[in-house]
Amino acid sequence: MAEDGNRRRVVATGLGLVTPLGNNVQLTWQSMLKGKSGISTIRKWGDLDEIRNQYNLPQGFPSIAGEVKDFDISEILRERKANHTRDDTKRLKQTDPFIAHACAASLEAVKDSGLSLPFPDKDRVGVAIGSGQGGIQTLEEQHRRMLAGKKLSPFFIPRHLANLASGNVSILLGAHGMNLCPSTACATGAHAVLQAFRAVQLGYNDIVIVGGTEAAITPLNVYGFHALNALSTAKVPPDKASRPFDRYRDGFVMAEGAGVMILESLARAQKRSAKIYAELIGCGEAADAYHITEPNVDGTISCMRLALKDAGITPKEVDLVNPHATSTPKGDASEARAIMAVFGQNQTPPLVTANKSQIGHALGAAGAIEAAITVLSVSNDKVPPISNLEHPDEDCKGLNFVRGRAVSSPINVAISNSAGFGGTNVSLAFRKFKE
Repeated sequence: MAEDGNRRRVVATGLGLVTPLGNNVQLTWQSMLKGKSGISTIRKWGDLDEIRNQYNLPQGFPSIAGEVKDFDISEILRERKANHTRDDTKRLKQTDPFIAHACAASLEAVKDSGLSLPFPDKDRVGVAIGSGQGGIQTLEEQHRRMLAGKKLSPFFIPRHLANLASGNVSILLGAHGMNLCPSTACATGAHAVLQAFRAVQLGYNDIVIVGGTEAAITPLNVYGFHALNALSTAKVPPDKASRPFDRYRDGFVMAEGAGVMILESLARAQKRSAKIYAELIGCGEAADAYHITEPNVDGTISCMRLALKDAGITPKEVDLVNPHATSTPKGDASEARAIMAVFGQNQTPPLVTANKSQIGHALGAAGAIEAAITVLSVSNDKVPPISNLEHPDEDCKGLNFVRGRAVSSPINVAISNSAGFGGTNVSLAFRKFKE
């Protein structure tokens, strides 16, 4: 796609990840290729029996999740030698984990991109990091303090507001361009990428540090999704519970983490001889306009077709689809039908993976994490497998699943899908970079 008028080409030049499989890109990517799982029994709450008694949790209450492990933001600040002050370290060490996750992933992405700090053109560098639920850990903690008659922290509000992840990243890195926080439930991270794409494409910013972050594994939040019958309660080992497209899937497994990408205008990236992972060539967004929690196939179909149209490509050019695929009965079946509707006529159907089988569902961070994994697939011509897909559902038949082990195959064009409550959908189209 040539530069055309006001529509500049947009490329990904840096990646950062904090996931249940590792606190950086390399650990996460290599673990995914090996088919490892980051899902285990919840540890951060302490004694689970005490928690069940304290909150009078019901029988069958899920006690598994994809938790971020061994994470220390002050150590990460030291390791990545950020242009930070002692105040930065103190502030981020005491803040809500969703903010710390975003800062860690952003530092990695900036370092990976080769951008120098401080930014010489700081007014042209923006931040767009979304969160579905913000600082819910802080919210619950401060509510318990209030019920116990204790004083609230004066930092309660700045620690739990969803836009304070983007705000803290902007402060930490000295980015003076756009600073926003999309929040569209589980499509949040993908919506952030879409908005950043438009901002760079149309020239409002030259670089955007973009992604999604979440740290919402709390008793209240898990109970809330459990009350919706959305979570897996299968009596299987934790690493077997997330089973996208499998006949016996029964719900998703909650996770946490952050995914951040550096999106940059091609002209600027080439001027500084940056490495380029992939080009973001098109985006689609559409609403189901159907139900607050249940998906509808029409919205997903429309969204993917809009992304293809925006990218100026046909379904036959797509080599990989990285779907939302949460491991819920209705969601996976609906998305499978949508993928077949769009790509079913391909002589060689696109490969289909499902990252949540290994890391769980990171809610507002999921779309950004999975976009980064999709970019790695395009860059490396490798696709992680779908774990636990032992009995493909008849409702999901016809798809070219990557099962058992990672696949090495040319990936020139890939689509990453996300969806959220309220019927919101986003599709991102990435292509291997060519001059």
